[in-house]
Amino acid sequence: MSEHLTEQEQIETLKRWWAENGRGIVTGVVLALAGYFGYQWWQGDQRGKAEAASDLYQNFVEAVSANNNQPDNKQLTTAKTLAEQLKNEFGSRIYASQASLRLAAIAADNNDLEAAQQQLQWVIDNTEETALKLLAKRRLASVIAARGQPDEALKLIEGSVPPAFAALYSETRGDILKQKGDNAGARAAYEKAISELLPEQAGSTQLLRLKADSLAVVSDKAVQEQNQSEPAPEGGE
Repeated sequence: MSEHLTEQEQIETLKRWWAENGRGIVTGVVLALAGYFGYQWWQGDQRGKAEAASDLYQNFVEAVSANNNQPDNKQLTTAKTLAEQLKNEFGSRIYASQASLRLAAIAADNNDLEAAQQQLQWVIDNTEETALKLLAKRRLASVIAARGQPDEALKLIEGSVPPAFAALYSETRGDILKQKGDNAGARAAYEKAISELLPEQAGSTQLLRLKADSLAVVSDKAVQEQNQSEPAPEGGE
């Protein structure tokens, strides 16, 4: 009899415990399952978007690479359409920014600096990749300078940047200062760029040295011409 009562007590205890906690357990299980399947759906959705963006970008690359990287008007129009689709549907993904950078380069080569500026500004405004943003900003500075606004271009590349971009930014600063006629400032910028090169960037040393040394020759020549133009002192000691 006592064993029977003990079992009854256990059953009643279990009933009370379930009444107090059962709903929470069921809710927890449901939430856990919902979270699991929701995550699985999200992964599948992201994978599908990544594949769609990759396919669009591959088609874009084929269009701009046609005719040995000399696409005709039709192919270039196709590339621009694909790039716009990438921007509209996958604007935060790297493929859209890469497409804009490529179109900016093509526009600059064709001397369409306004279009190049628009493409580069889009990358700066939309990419989540720091490296792409820095690359676009450096190229945009060159484009703005080429459009006759060197002071605005210099402001764009002010401030410190990660070591991987330091030499590139200093070189660009030198190019713009040279455009302004500030040969001394340009030479100093080139020398700074040389000092900032990382070991894996050593291949750029020769070009930067040529740029710096060419301005040294110009400076020496300017000094000689100035000395020759000055009147000789009267009399002598």
